[in-house]
Amino acid sequence: MRRETVYELFYIRGLCAFGIFMIHLSGAFAVFSQYGSKAMHLGILANQLFRFGTPVFMMISGFVLFYNYRNFDEFDYRKFYIKKVKYIAVPYFIWSIFYYLLNHHKTLISTGTIELGQVVKTILLGNAYPHLYFIFLIFQFYLLYPLFLKFFIKWMERKPLPFFVVLLLAQGAILIYEFYFKAYSQNSFINFFNSYYWKSVFGWFYYFLTGGLIALHYDKVINILDKNGIKIIFVYFISMILYIGEVYLSLWAEEGRKLYERYGSIRPMTLIYATFSVFLLIYIGRKIHNRDNKFRQMMNTFGVYSLGIYFAHPFVLEFIKTKLISRYPSIFGYSRISTMLILVILGWFSTLLLVLLLSKLKFRMYIIGRVQPYSFNLFKRSRSIRKDIDM
Repeated sequence: MRRETVYELFYIRGLCAFGIFMIHLSGAFAVFSQYGSKAMHLGILANQLFRFGTPVFMMISGFVLFYNYRNFDEFDYRKFYIKKVKYIAVPYFIWSIFYYLLNHHKTLISTGTIELGQVVKTILLGNAYPHLYFIFLIFQFYLLYPLFLKFFIKWMERKPLPFFVVLLLAQGAILIYEFYFKAYSQNSFINFFNSYYWKSVFGWFYYFLTGGLIALHYDKVINILDKNGIKIIFVYFISMILYIGEVYLSLWAEEGRKLYERYGSIRPMTLIYATFSVFLLIYIGRKIHNRDNKFRQMMNTFGVYSLGIYFAHPFVLEFIKTKLISRYPSIFGYSRISTMLILVILGWFSTLLLVLLLSKLKFRMYIIGRVQPYSFNLFKRSRSIRKDIDM
């Protein structure tokens, strides 16, 4: 059954893609800038503010599946998995090989050998570059989706609030234990779980299934959002203050940044922050779609090509940082706000330009997914928008 396109998803994807880009860009300023500098505070603010990116991406992935496939009659296994392999797995493997060679090219040149088993393991587990774990993660949910349809769909449709509470409590229990209480154990399974839960369904099922709940009850959700927009914005800002405040409390208590890397996206407070973020983003996305202007067309472009942006942005950022910061340390540096602003502008639009150029290739679907060739007529809507939702 073909359902009505939810256009706001394109804009949300674009905002999430930018959010993930900002996390990776601002992290270095949060960690490596002079302690107490304005660049450090701006880096921390940006790094935490955009932490909604990955969790909301996961919610959108769950939304799309539950929105399109709500029973076994609608779920064509063969077509579904062929499409996912062709348009997501193949680009993932190509980018993984690219990043692996990028990281190990000096060793390969000097030794002239390659450990094929290690390469295969690195690629399969999403370890070729830090951001690639998400694709390894999302495929776990793709494989489990038939089981979700079989065992969860009726509960999700008939009793969404109890199901949501169970999700929140179960995921919260895992994250609270891992964040605050985990310790070395004599049990090898527990140690294995502690090491890898963050890149498995056990660390992310709340987001995927909450996205599914929103999809199954979307009419009710948007009705509530349309009537309570101001309240949603207010609650979001409260959650944001608490989310960033948690980090600054740690900085104050530890008198430094030695624990800062703990405060990534996979922590208990993210459950709250990401949940209010997704409702705010839906509200914003609907507002964007109601205005037919260049900004809407631009945001649509960001969303349509978000998979390519996700794959390409670390390479572009590292290339630019190497050229600027490494070569001109007297002008550019992590303790300078101006450097961060330059990297945001130059990095984002360089990434976008690269992806749009890749979209002109005949084999683009194997690099940046299923998208149309981009028409370079300043975000021309008719050439960039797709007629379905997918990921």
